[in-house]
Amino acid sequence: MPVSIEFQIAGLIYTIILCVAFFRKVKWDSPQNRIYKGLLIVTIAEISLDIVSVISINHRDSHPFLNDVLSKGYLVVMNSFIYTVGLYAISCATNRKLPPILKKLKTALIALHSALLLAIFALIMANTLYYSGYGRSVYSYGIPSDLTYMFSTLSVALVTFVLLLNIRHMRPAQLFSILSFCIMEGIIAIVQMFNKELLLVGFGSAATVFIMYFTVENPDAQTISRLSQANKRAREMLKFYSTTAGSHKSVDATISTPKLFSNVCALVLDMVDFTKFANRMGIERLTKYMSGFFEKVDSASDSFRIEKFKSFGSYYTAISGVQNDGDYSGVSEMVHFAIEILNILKKTNAQSGMNLQLKIGIASGSAVLDLMGNQNLIMNAWGQPLILADALRAKGLPNTITVSESVYAQLNELYDFDETPEVDIEGIGKVRSWQLDVGGGGYK
Repeated sequence: MPVSIEFQIAGLIYTIILCVAFFRKVKWDSPQNRIYKGLLIVTIAEISLDIVSVISINHRDSHPFLNDVLSKGYLVVMNSFIYTVGLYAISCATNRKLPPILKKLKTALIALHSALLLAIFALIMANTLYYSGYGRSVYSYGIPSDLTYMFSTLSVALVTFVLLLNIRHMRPAQLFSILSFCIMEGIIAIVQMFNKELLLVGFGSAATVFIMYFTVENPDAQTISRLSQANKRAREMLKFYSTTAGSHKSVDATISTPKLFSNVCALVLDMVDFTKFANRMGIERLTKYMSGFFEKVDSASDSFRIEKFKSFGSYYTAISGVQNDGDYSGVSEMVHFAIEILNILKKTNAQSGMNLQLKIGIASGSAVLDLMGNQNLIMNAWGQPLILADALRAKGLPNTITVSESVYAQLNELYDFDETPEVDIEGIGKVRSWQLDVGGGGYK
């Protein structure tokens, strides 16, 4: 091959295959997925320009202006790739509700990173880029190239700072994918510094997005995981009912057992104006819609430690905190689940062209649960959290999450809440309530 572009071609093929695999699947509409879509497109543009610029450098004597445009364009797109990975890292590390001070810091980091990128763009275009060699040993150097190395170093430092600040709140897969970027950039920078003709940057970019796909953004892996969890539950339920029907000994071992739990969290949701929609749409069409919607909600619950309690019509109840009594993480799990429900509703409405709305109430506290079998199937439940969650749901606004005082007390440092008027509940009295700011129905 007359020019040294083997690494770039391999990276381009990898990235094109990755794009086909990623875009042909339905994905969750999360900030990370949206950024990752842009990252794939930028990566293809970066590697393509890398290949073209290597060829143009070999013909720079006959086309100097075109060579300058292509070579500087490559540096601009490469800096855009580094910037987008930085955004992705910030998004993953702050994929939760932040206290006001961290929210301001997040905004400041994004603003600083964006300002640096624009300054780099301007300096690349304003300064001369030099070239060396012909054939298989070509590369560019000068202030524009040095600025790209500098921006890469600063971006790695920023990403590392964000990781250290939020490492307790990140999943291992997210942490691994972002660390892989930092390590990859560092290794490539060192190798390229002493072996400029190797031209590893494009291949390194392809490797970075490839690792991200298989550790964080793989929709197939997510689907398989959810299906496996759902199948496991189905097998457990089938095994339980089979053994119950087969012998009296099994019945005794899996008998219904009421038990007091000190800190469960209950969620109650209902469709707004369900009867009106049924009359307008027809009960068959609405039932089909609701069935598909609750199917997606049940599938999403597999990602959380949530147990569906009851559902009928447009009414749905779920409980968390059964697996680990007294573990307050069940409250946070339930709030995450509620946010995901609103995301599912938004997406389902967009796909169906409808505008159905939900009201969601969440409350925590002591409750008695009637558990069946070794798998803790909830057969019945009594307690204030269920009554309170239903009352908060009824008093709430459409497409909002209204929580009790106990939920607010446990989560107010992680989420933004707006206090709402007191709710007068028969048998309980007046209670305070808060509305969760879900940022338009999505994670922040």
